Amino acid sequence: MSDSPPALAPGQRLGEWVLERPLGRGAYAQVWRARHNALTDRLAAVKVPHDPAWAARLQAEGALLERVSGRHVVTVQGLDPDHDPPYLVMDLVEGRSLRDLMADGPLDPREAVRLVRDVAEGLRDAHAAGVVHRDLKPENVLVDGAGRAYVADLGLGLVPAADARAMLQSGSLRSAADHALVGTLRYMAPEQRDPQGQVDGRADLWALGVMLFELLTGEAPGGAEVPSDVVPGLDGRLDQLYRHLCARLASRCPSAEHLLEDLAPLVAAPPAPPPDAAALGAARRIDLPAGVWWRGVAAAVDALPFVALGAILRGPRAVLLLLLAYVLADVAATTVWGRTPGRAVCRLRLVSADGGPTDAAQRFQRQALRLVSAAVFGLGYLPALLSPEKRALHDLVSGTQIVHEL
Repeated sequence: MSDSPPALAPGQRLGEWVLERPLGRGAYAQVWRARHNALTDRLAAVKVPHDPAWAARLQAEGALLERVSGRHVVTVQGLDPDHDPPYLVMDLVEGRSLRDLMADGPLDPREAVRLVRDVAEGLRDAHAAGVVHRDLKPENVLVDGAGRAYVADLGLGLVPAADARAMLQSGSLRSAADHALVGTLRYMAPEQRDPQGQVDGRADLWALGVMLFELLTGEAPGGAEVPSDVVPGLDGRLDQLYRHLCARLASRCPSAEHLLEDLAPLVAAPPAPPPDAAALGAARRIDLPAGVWWRGVAAAVDALPFVALGAILRGPRAVLLLLLAYVLADVAATTVWGRTPGRAVCRLRLVSADGGPTDAAQRFQRQALRLVSAAVFGLGYLPALLSPEKRALHDLVSGTQIVHEL
């Protein structure tokens, strides 16, 4: 069996879908961003195995995805195992994996709790449908631009034996009677490593506990240590949550539903960052809030195309239209992506006041207030002009800040 990927290229059509660009490559398949050939507003992620002989595994994953639905689970849109090459169509999550997010260093505990809650909701829906993930790890959790997490890649999932026979007579679906050693060793619960162990949804909760430790510390757990042993000053409730997830089977959190109940107090009263918040920010590669001068350079870069067009078109009406286009482009880019092309060039990024991600509503509010600041002759920028450590009024009110990435 060849491990070389099929000859795919942007613009190639697979059924109703036109491939645009590769998103990633996993152990058995590669994933492409694709657009529907007729309904051009529809986007999807298309998974194609490295070898057509793995179509059965692709079909198994599609059957599991079809079985599971929920707000925090990547769902299936289509499947054609008989196509050459075979492909699976899934929801497109615009963002990056949790592994990529963790590469920036330990997360703020509040952000870590939000992400764990999202994954717990996805596991609750999967387990309610009788599906055990068995390979939950940061690579298989996708985070969109608004900071929402989604459980993905159910290719190694388990279903009850009777359901597996009913869903796929070929036997390519794994059932709860399957004792094969599958998954990623670092995230495998003890019962998964036992050839005779009975694996259920609690194995996924163990994996989530390991991920919680990594989110909080930037390191893998070792021995009997808890997160606060690595990052002193962490809220003790986080240690308790970790112990409940990574415990022996009999003492472990019994279900994802129960885990959500455990998380409720942490969501209602979020854990504070550890005392050395400055060191945590440095680990996440965020510098001091960007000064007005850097923002000015970024704004100048964004304005260059409009200035060039103004020099060509000329006339007061053209100038007004180009000014309006510049403002709308700035608002749209910031609301959707959190940065404009100029800010990307200058390595500036919009984050929340505590350094965490922002959502679209928060970004739009910030841009609307920024327009008000400009309308009153820029008085909203006065605090930032007086001191580089202070934020402009529109950032202060919306709870945001522009930071300069190292």
